[in-house]
Amino acid sequence: VQVGLITELGQKTAEIASLTEEKKKLQEDLEALQKSMTPVEDEPETAHGLTTRAELVEKIRVLGQDVLDGVKYGFDNAVDQLKVLNPTTELN
Repeated sequence: VQVGLITELGQKTAEIASLTEEKKKLQEDLEALQKSMTPVEDEPETAHGLTTRAELVEKIRVLGQDVLDGVKYGFDNAVDQLKVLNPTTELN
């Protein structure tokens, strides 16, 4: 009976050591992930709170569309001004 208990104790001790090592590795991974998510000094305000690559890609797409809309508005405004200044000129 004692031999079985000693064997079981040895197995449990090995299991504890293995789990302790796994816990240490997981804590290191967690620290690395937390460090990678820490905002950098010159990070733009629009990037705060983004936690996944998909969120970042979506934010870039939205900002790109905003820039495109702004450029289109500016171009259309310039064409309208030219039409006012040159009413007899055909602008297509």
